[in-house]
Amino acid sequence: MLYDVNQREAIRAAAASDQLLTAHALGVDHAAMSWMERSGIIRRVIPGVYVGAAHPTDRLVEVAAWTVKHPHAVGCLLTAAAFHDLTDAFARGTCLFVPFGTSPPRSRVVPVHAVQVAPSLVDPAHDDENDILRLVVHRHAVRLTGPDRTTIDLWKYPARIPQEYALDALRRRLGATGFEMPRFARLAERLGVWSRIQPVAQGLSLR
Repeated sequence: MLYDVNQREAIRAAAASDQLLTAHALGVDHAAMSWMERSGIIRRVIPGVYVGAAHPTDRLVEVAAWTVKHPHAVGCLLTAAAFHDLTDAFARGTCLFVPFGTSPPRSRVVPVHAVQVAPSLVDPAHDDENDILRLVVHRHAVRLTGPDRTTIDLWKYPARIPQEYALDALRRRLGATGFEMPRFARLAERLGVWSRIQPVAQGLSLR
């Protein structure tokens, strides 16, 4: 089925830019989006979110795509650690914080790891205090934990993150240009992890 020519042209025109695309935003049928994907005009990032097939994709494109559908989500843990060069490990999916009380992202076809957290820890009004960065990815606003917050969070969730990844991230963060231990310690204390990190950080600092 070829679908309405106006829908096809609307999708084709939108695909000329590197913005993220959804059927709802374009006012077209979901089936029309699927047809244009099969035609090679657009590429699916996650279910329901696409980008023009001619454009290279940003390394955070999946984070951006998930936040199209879940605006309160924040990229975190191994996804953020890889972005900040705090680990060489693969996230094997997109890691996201979502506040309690909101619906976490789920998918049977695209790996996504959602962690529900206290709303205060991902409140947009306190991004500076929580070390959450604001970026623009494929013309979409994205929030991602900063390098201090990411390092601390790797220690905060030992059931999800292998200890060697958390240790490697801490070692890299301590040696980073511009690192400030007092600021890092305050945030770790606020997140309830400083008692675990402090002796390790002190030992690494003495080497």
